[in-house]
Amino acid sequence: MTGPAPAAAPSRETHSLEFTALGGGSAELTWGQRFVWDILAALAPDNHYISLRLRVHLPPDATRERVLGALHALVRRHEILRTRFPTGPDGEPRQECDGQGALPVAVTETVPGRVRRLAEQDEDRMWREPFRHASQWPLRVGLVVAGGRPRQVVFVFSHLAVDAWGCSVLRGDFLELLRNGGTEPVLTGRQSLARAAYEQSAPARKANDVSLAYWRRMLETSPQTAFPNPPAAGGSPLFPGVGLRSVALSAAAQAVAARLRVSPAAAVIGALSAIIGIRTDTDLIPLALAAGNRFSPADVASVGTFYQVAPALVRLDTGSLARTVRNAHQASALAYLRGQSDPRDVARLVAAANAERGVSIGMSSTVNVAPETGAGGPPPVLSAAELRELAAATEVSDLEGRDKEQLKLYFHVKALRSRAVVELFCDSRCLDAASARKVLAGLEVVLTGLFEAGDLSLDRVAGLVGVTPLAAPGNPAVVDNCRIDLDAVRGLLAGLPETAAAQVFVRRVDDGPSRLVAYLVAAEPTTPERLHAALLSRLDGNLTMTPHHYVICRDTGERPESRAAWERQTVLLQGSGRAGGLPAAAGPTPSTDARLGA
Repeated sequence: MTGPAPAAAPSRETHSLEFTALGGGSAELTWGQRFVWDILAALAPDNHYISLRLRVHLPPDATRERVLGALHALVRRHEILRTRFPTGPDGEPRQECDGQGALPVAVTETVPGRVRRLAEQDEDRMWREPFRHASQWPLRVGLVVAGGRPRQVVFVFSHLAVDAWGCSVLRGDFLELLRNGGTEPVLTGRQSLARAAYEQSAPARKANDVSLAYWRRMLETSPQTAFPNPPAAGGSPLFPGVGLRSVALSAAAQAVAARLRVSPAAAVIGALSAIIGIRTDTDLIPLALAAGNRFSPADVASVGTFYQVAPALVRLDTGSLARTVRNAHQASALAYLRGQSDPRDVARLVAAANAERGVSIGMSSTVNVAPETGAGGPPPVLSAAELRELAAATEVSDLEGRDKEQLKLYFHVKALRSRAVVELFCDSRCLDAASARKVLAGLEVVLTGLFEAGDLSLDRVAGLVGVTPLAAPGNPAVVDNCRIDLDAVRGLLAGLPETAAAQVFVRRVDDGPSRLVAYLVAAEPTTPERLHAALLSRLDGNLTMTPHHYVICRDTGERPESRAAWERQTVLLQGSGRAGGLPAAAGPTPSTDARLGA
């Protein structure tokens, strides 16, 4: 008895689409491209993780010639698909749109029963290869053929060219070009070169100024991190990934949103923030929210990458998850309106705020709720019991992790309208893989419980999710909204070459924020400005910050142990170390002001 004959190996060929005499040009990067460029540089060389993938199922009447013709028209139509990103002698990148060139299309022929598997394999193979942006166009295309007709087109895009919304625009354009035999409809979106020119205009600069004002307000009070805890032992991979597919989470988020009059995204963000607060034992959660930044009809029809982030602070109400969700709604709604800005201006603003506050704000917990195209219908009216029944079909799976990442948490909601599709990547020193699975599975349990009970305390949320708190710092203090470890700050100060002895204390003020004061004996002449600059470069963005005031004492051989003993020392020099702070003398000079505030 013999088994079925093995399927023939797929045949592969490459078809080249040639382009000539098209429009082109050069420009600075758009703000969205600049934001993505910085991410790619931070993750290099293994930065393919942020490339976007798209598979399009073809109609039964599609032919190879029509598919290739539609692809040709698509690349002609959108300049960004013919754009390279070289760097100049100054190291600055630019976008260069080519008027001519060639796009290889990998054509693979197989049998009908293997189309999906082969398309997945081709997609994965193309996705894993990082783009060489200086010399390559920012897309790769494959065509899977079976039974004599094309079945799927596989696209991989560089995030420099396309964001998730842009993928949807391209999909719609491609299918329309396929239906119309390559006849191009009127282009209503803005090309990337035109977008770069627009961002130099007065309206764009005004929007940038409004966004920067919002950033400035957030940076004045934001904690440094959403995870101000001593890191636990990391796992392997260091940044595990977990995925969730859940109709129950989608339905529960919409049910809670309708009851509380918030968005479904805010319901998820509020529940996630509550769980982070339980994990870290904090009540103010700083998040970087991914903003779509498409505010006009032209933006909505455009293909380029508009993706940027804006800060949001979600304040937790320990007695009420419902109020926490409403707080998340208010915080996220404003952040989404203020995400459009020049990343270079934002970077300068963050650096200035860090230097002034003496912190290292890293914006390292990102939440990306992808906007979905099309109009969604009214959510189904379900009971809590029906929501729990839907949860039986929820799938939680492990994703391919990574050992290099610039974030502590990346929470990506790819879909939320009819079925929630969520991915969570996290630093295992903050949230290990097992805890990450509890977080994702717990979201639908918590939102279903909130819908059923009307409200939940955060203690009840903790019991439902089962996530345990991280360790607390050994000598904790909350200063300027940042939880720090005083011993870690003293260790930084004592580790400076010019420091012979040091101690730090919290100075509490009745009508203002607490401040951190450092006393030290210098092994060599120094100033508050030098100390401040040296400490800024050593901050970990977690449990350390620079003192708000430095008191440099005369070295008498005594090493004080108490605060009172330090305050009795003769002061040589003192000041904030910041521009505009207390004036510093040219060199160490005696001072009779031995006590701060005296």
